[in-house]
Amino acid sequence: LGFWIRYNLKSAVSRSEWEELKLDKLPVFAGSLYIGIKYGKDGTNVAMSVAVHTDDGKIFVEGLDCRPARAGVGWIIGFLETADIEQVVIDGANGQQILADAMKEDKLLKPILPTVKEVIIANAVFEQMLAAKTICHMDQPSLTQSVSNCEKRPIGSNGGFGYKSIKDTSDIALMESM
Repeated sequence: LGFWIRYNLKSAVSRSEWEELKLDKLPVFAGSLYIGIKYGKDGTNVAMSVAVHTDDGKIFVEGLDCRPARAGVGWIIGFLETADIEQVVIDGANGQQILADAMKEDKLLKPILPTVKEVIIANAVFEQMLAAKTICHMDQPSLTQSVSNCEKRPIGSNGGFGYKSIKDTSDIALMESM
């Protein structure tokens, strides 16, 4: 009949699949941090997450924060100034250049501003890492909520995909920053 009840749709990443990757204690980190920053597509929020290699060859991920975009970039710059960072990636055309300029002005590491092709590759690699169980996390409620309430959305014209929220009350920016 063309009527699809959204709350019956299944997430692209199930809660049980995500919970299988949960750790009981913080792992030993091996190396510097990788920071992902995502400006939400509607311009409302900006989220920041961290990824770091562990000593057992996995990648530990954690959401750092998700704030209104109009709060500015000061909170992001403050974190970037103090952390041991390998690389920063900023996605979301509605804020990435403002943050990149602020980072340049503060003489911070030059960020990657990914192309659509690079975002597609990142999403495909994320999906493969989920299946291979090479991602781990500490079960943050906000990140779990975001990850377990997403669905794929088309990106580009060659079969690429990204993610979007299946619930109007859930923001996907935190997952996308991760």
